[in-house]
Parts: sequence; C-alpha cells; structure tokens
Amino acid sequence: MKPIPNKLFKVAALSSNLNSFGLRGMVVVADDGEAWEVGGNSLNVRPRGAVVSVPMVRRKPNFSKLGYEIPRKLPKAPPEVVAKLWPN
Repeated sequence: MKPIPNKLFKVAALSSNLNSFGLRGMVVVADDGEAWEVGGNSLNVRPRGAVVSVPMVRRKPNFSKLGYEIPRKLPKAPPEVVAKLWPN
C-alpha cells in the first residue's frame, strides 16, 4: 500500500479568542501559498510559526485527520507573506 503523502503548512495566524464550541482559529499557509483557516481545540492548536504536516487525500488536505475542524480554503497567500513564513 502506498503511503499517504503529506503537505507542510505553517501557522501564520492564531485567534486570541474561542468560538462557541471552544475552538481557536488558525490560518495555515504552505510554501506554495495554499492557505486554509481551521479550528482546533486546546490540544491541537499550534503556536504561530509551527509546521503542521497534513495528510493529503485526492490533492486536498485532510485536516480532520489531525483533529482540526471547519476547514475553510482561503485565497492564495501573497508571495511576500509566503517568503516571510518560508524563508530560504
């Protein structure tokens, strides 16, 4: 069986408050600019700058596999934001 490929995302932003379900929002960005907003509980939230390795299913990140909820695709991050998050 083929291993499931993963894609690396970096936490670009983290909400300072919780939603009504106790989830904190995180914006994650890959080195190609792909960006998502996800919700995570206190066990799954990562600090700003942390790298999150996300399994891919049919070329789409499977955030639920890591315990993240309500994923929402965002517009592609601008090149200057990607360069700041993912320096060479």
